[in-house]
Amino acid sequence: MATQRLTKQRKAITEALTSQENFRSAQEIHSLLNANGETIGLSTVYRNLTEMFESRDVDMIIGTDGESQYRLCSDNHHHHLTCKKCGLAIEITGEALEVWAKQVGIDNGFTEIAHTLEITGVCRDCKNS
Repeated sequence: MATQRLTKQRKAITEALTSQENFRSAQEIHSLLNANGETIGLSTVYRNLTEMFESRDVDMIIGTDGESQYRLCSDNHHHHLTCKKCGLAIEITGEALEVWAKQVGIDNGFTEIAHTLEITGVCRDCKNS
């Protein structure tokens, strides 16, 4: 995929995401930008996040409310363990999962196997509050 041009808007969105550890919706990112004095329209935020996801500059999950949420993540292959209450997101890896996913594909005659996995639950802090 072609490298996307680093526009002023994309730079501002990236900086807003850099300050966040958890996944955030486009509306939440838009609110962060406005609070920081940026004048970027919500549709521009959506468009840039979509492009950033397609170019793998951000990760995206579907929240419990069905809304797309975005986060800057590491470059290595990983999955997420996400709290349903507070949104805490932890990057996880698992060799057993990788082997299993590949084997399931092979066993069913598939090639070019890829997968995603999102695990959700309630984190320790939310459970205790």
